[in-house]
Amino acid sequence: MDFTLDVQSGSLCVLADGEALITDITGYLKHDGKHYNVITVPREGDWTLGEDGVAVCANMTLELSPCADGFLVRSTFTHTGEEIDVPCEFTAFAGCLSGEIDRAVINRWHEVNGNKVNEMQSQIDTVRPVFNAVYDSAENAVFERADGKAFVFGQATYEKYFSGVTLTREGFITAHASTEWHRIKAGTTVVSEAFYFAPVGDIVSGLEHFADVIASIAGVEPITRENPTGFCTWYYYAGNITPDTLRQNMAVLDRHRDDLPVKYIQIDDGWYDCWGSWQNNDKFPDMPALVEEIKSHGYTPGIWLAPFGCHPGAKLFGDHPDWFVQFRDGGAWRDLSLDYTKPEVREYMGGVFRRLSYEWGFRYIKMDIISGTLAPGVHSDPDATALENFRLGMRVFRENVTDDTFLLACTSPLGASAGLVDGMRVSCDVFERWESLLDVFNAVLKRWYYHRRYFLCDADCLIIRKAENEDEECWRLCTRTDNEIRTYVTAMAASGGILMLSDKLPNLTDGQLALISKLFPVNQTAARPLDLAESYIPGVLDFGVRGAARTVALVNWGDAPRTMSVENGAAFVWEFWDETLSIHKGGDYCVEIAPRSAKVLYFTPITDTAVVGSDASVVMQSEWSADGGDFTSGKRLKRSERIFAASRRTFRGASGCELEPIGETDGYTLYEVRPGAEEYTVIWE
Repeated sequence: MDFTLDVQSGSLCVLADGEALITDITGYLKHDGKHYNVITVPREGDWTLGEDGVAVCANMTLELSPCADGFLVRSTFTHTGEEIDVPCEFTAFAGCLSGEIDRAVINRWHEVNGNKVNEMQSQIDTVRPVFNAVYDSAENAVFERADGKAFVFGQATYEKYFSGVTLTREGFITAHASTEWHRIKAGTTVVSEAFYFAPVGDIVSGLEHFADVIASIAGVEPITRENPTGFCTWYYYAGNITPDTLRQNMAVLDRHRDDLPVKYIQIDDGWYDCWGSWQNNDKFPDMPALVEEIKSHGYTPGIWLAPFGCHPGAKLFGDHPDWFVQFRDGGAWRDLSLDYTKPEVREYMGGVFRRLSYEWGFRYIKMDIISGTLAPGVHSDPDATALENFRLGMRVFRENVTDDTFLLACTSPLGASAGLVDGMRVSCDVFERWESLLDVFNAVLKRWYYHRRYFLCDADCLIIRKAENEDEECWRLCTRTDNEIRTYVTAMAASGGILMLSDKLPNLTDGQLALISKLFPVNQTAARPLDLAESYIPGVLDFGVRGAARTVALVNWGDAPRTMSVENGAAFVWEFWDETLSIHKGGDYCVEIAPRSAKVLYFTPITDTAVVGSDASVVMQSEWSADGGDFTSGKRLKRSERIFAASRRTFRGASGCELEPIGETDGYTLYEVRPGAEEYTVIWE
């Protein structure tokens, strides 16, 4: 599709293949002041067209350039009046989309310290816009018109301003940025971020397309590395940890290495002397020795810190109060925020990261409480913004760790982190009750499109304990039932991302450890939420096809039974948790799901002989090949794995495995195959 700017009847428009797509384009600068506090760009009569997609009026230049299947737009506003003391928002693009907007997916802003950002605690809502209401979305929005045509619109660059878009039922859309109250003198220019707009096939594919484009602009290559897996001390012990905490949990992981092949042991809060100093405390007297001990067990050591803030009582603040973002009237911001535009701060915190990575040997660093310690105040560079300060800091961290150090950000701006971190928490903290899972997976399942495009997504730690697994060291007493825990495990598999365990592992039963093992081998790709446009929390989760089997999870997040469905062709249907087989004739496969429950379904094409299921992991990953149904061979994923096969042929023999018929379904015999060797074969007549 060809997008161009044109002036029609005095109105600036975006044309799509010669037809008006967005009309009445304008812009404006909002500020605090008496009477009228909006400086506008005239809607009519003052726009002229230059070359190469540029439109100009008295106080604004708008540039449009083709990009992928849509266009990028960026604006420059020149202030021609008296100094504005407190500007607050620059609307770089505003116009009327042809046709009403029927539904949309938007990101609610998270506001902290005066910043408005899109981060892990921001809520994502599917909305049906109503008339005379404005829907403000952080970073991006995807929406469908009443005629079914869909579009995506959002921030494409992260150079200076946290930005977002708005939309209305009537089709009025804007792109805007917070200017963080920097004074604007006469003749000063404000340059917006670039924003991307494109028609898309539907809401789900539209967000995937948007992430592909923005990742390309940010220079992020598709991410192929494996998801980190490990153990984190936080959710059981909080800050009450010692080296023995690690030893006790590593001992369990050592014994269960085949079924729980985790890589990282991550020390969370409790190891340091003071927030801001980041030296080891008396409980951890010899960090290099502890790192070597962790490595001797075959694990990679990880550690936690909060690198944008400082404790008010820290010596660092007492010695260097000018190292922190200031209020306009003087004095450090109340929630101390390190100013990375200051060279001394970059050198100091660069030294902290060099110590963690090069001197002590940590290869997984979790960086936390970032949005909470960014401030839109006065920096050493007077023109700098909180976004620029954030990106400067993240570059310092990356430049001062080894190439193989994994950087995970937590409570951090999302889009602005693309290309700067390896992993990102995309949900709020997981708490003790079932209800917290609703908040966690409302975010995680709706942010699937970030995963492996911007970074690896982290759905927070997995905690499956119950009251009988807790002792005096536990600081969060969990109340989830067995059924809710199984649903939790299903949703973790659907996240497709980082998996960190955070129970006291010596207190878990063999059955609980076996349940965790169902997440190994770890799923590497996020499930697509097929019902995103119709649900509050997605519950129809498509993992795609692995080998011959398509895996789909149906999750009922509600408190009443619910009939759920997914479309599929004729197939064997294996239910993972219940270990039952049925045959689907094609069309919508419907099943009733109990409250707070999940079913995991494997759809396998119907043939004379087929592998229909496995108990190895939630997502079907068994390696199995067949030649006309006569000869079948497989490769065992893990020592305890069982395979389930359906055949209407006669079993003739097997090697490397045991096989037992366990049922009949529509003329097929269901067999349980128990591999005894790494590779095995089954022969049929």
